[in-house]
Amino acid sequence: MATSQQQEALFQEGRIDLAINTYKHGQFTSFRAATSTYNVPRSTAQLRVKGIKPKRNSIALNRRLTPVQEESLKQWILLSDRRGMPPQIETIRQMASILATQRAGSATIQPISKNWVSTFLKRHNDL
Repeated sequence: MATSQQQEALFQEGRIDLAINTYKHGQFTSFRAATSTYNVPRSTAQLRVKGIKPKRNSIALNRRLTPVQEESLKQWILLSDRRGMPPQIETIRQMASILATQRAGSATIQPISKNWVSTFLKRHNDL
């Protein structure tokens, strides 16, 4: 369940989309009037028009694994659990290190920290 702050952020994004779409379809004569009517920040709406996505929907560039690698790690954990041998935190960390090494190739990579696994598990509620 989303918190009230998360819900408000989602509602605001919806209002931003409405303001942009109604302006594009000519229902408002100015962009300022559209954003004012839907009670959204004009600067934020202008960023959305330029194609900049909200931070909530973006993935940090400094993540150790790509979304595909994270998904494969998650599937590996679930498969191991179904087989009756759920991996320990250290084993998950080692597997993440292997995946991160594949991503980095020859570049130097920062090691997976001891708290990385707990953050990973928080990101994936189904684990």
